[in-house]
Amino acid sequence: MYIIFLNLPMLIVLTTISIFAFSFWSYLIMYLAMSIRKSPKLASLITIRSQSTTLDTSQSSIGRKVSVIIPARNEEKTLRKCLDSLIEQDYPNFEIIGVNDSSSDNTGRIIQEYHEANPERMTVVVNAEAKPHDWSGKNWACYQGYLNSTGEIFLFMDADTVLSSPSTISIAVSYLVNEKLDALTARPKLLCEDYWAKITLPILLTFLHLKYSALRINNPENKKSGYLFGCFYLVTKKTYEAIGTHNAVKSEIVEDAALGRKIKNENFSLKAVCGEHHIESVFRGKWNVLQRIVIPRYYKDATNTYLVISVIFFLTVYPFLVVPISFSTLSLSSNTNSFLVKILVTINLVTVAMLISTSLIQLKFGLFENLIYALASPIGGAIISFGFIFYLFDAKRNNNVISWRGRKYTCHCSSE
Repeated sequence: MYIIFLNLPMLIVLTTISIFAFSFWSYLIMYLAMSIRKSPKLASLITIRSQSTTLDTSQSSIGRKVSVIIPARNEEKTLRKCLDSLIEQDYPNFEIIGVNDSSSDNTGRIIQEYHEANPERMTVVVNAEAKPHDWSGKNWACYQGYLNSTGEIFLFMDADTVLSSPSTISIAVSYLVNEKLDALTARPKLLCEDYWAKITLPILLTFLHLKYSALRINNPENKKSGYLFGCFYLVTKKTYEAIGTHNAVKSEIVEDAALGRKIKNENFSLKAVCGEHHIESVFRGKWNVLQRIVIPRYYKDATNTYLVISVIFFLTVYPFLVVPISFSTLSLSSNTNSFLVKILVTINLVTVAMLISTSLIQLKFGLFENLIYALASPIGGAIISFGFIFYLFDAKRNNNVISWRGRKYTCHCSSE
């Protein structure tokens, strides 16, 4: 049997890398636990409303008309659930604006059907014209919804999002008004459609949590951490128009992040809350959701993208590779080297345990999935790492072209 032997210089290098990975995962698991504990929750306002006599519910609810804008492209499988959950909302003063974004399925017919059955709620049906060359599809559809709106507050929702409580809009608007916010976004409960999503999404969310946790978004001093969960965010009309509407980010593929940054950069107040008990959204995009992350980043800063993807590889794949290699070396090492190999094995075993623990945390508190999927973290980490690497080279080969929702976009400027 072939055994890989690690000499002293190699052991020193691997131990140094392992200490880095161990330190990172130690920080990440502590930050993740702190973020979950300290992040504000949308559901908590129910208790506040029931106990407080000073909360002005009449002003926060009836006095502010909400325009719910739903861009929809080929969403016939999910749209009915979304619209049903909206029509059942107890908020007394809102309109639903359904925007058919050049769908080739029954999306447009479903929007019209709901409008005819519920004209007092489904007030406007927009069949968006073909988007201009320099717009992304979703941005164009959202903008058309805005042009047809009459509300003081805009709620942008995805067509695959379901409000699981009839008080979701009431609570969210009350939160926005009573906290004196310009924008509010809520992290949804993400529904995984298949096994592969359940093993990869916990790790992917863990990395994204570093930049887009509620603790960072809610820090007014951190102007770079603005972010909106695209499936559910409220913004006042005044703020939305002041930042330039979706027209200001018209070519952005990750438009929710771009809008969030503009809100923070222009000194408007933005807050993110945990809304998993009120909002559900389907995790979609499959593998090319990684493409949507990598290519815009590569376009803006190629060197930094290479560095980040290299670090992700060493954090997710490296610990699982080093452990068996270290064991195979252990019986062949000298007494001095044997001690170093044992340290190497121990560090990486603990690192692997922490990696699996972060998946457990995400599965329990964010995704509400069976914790058994955390045992597949090695596979999930490898899929994410090699997926990022694949799309990095794909960006170079295809000149930064992204395929998304049936359209092809050349990053940051146009669609094909």
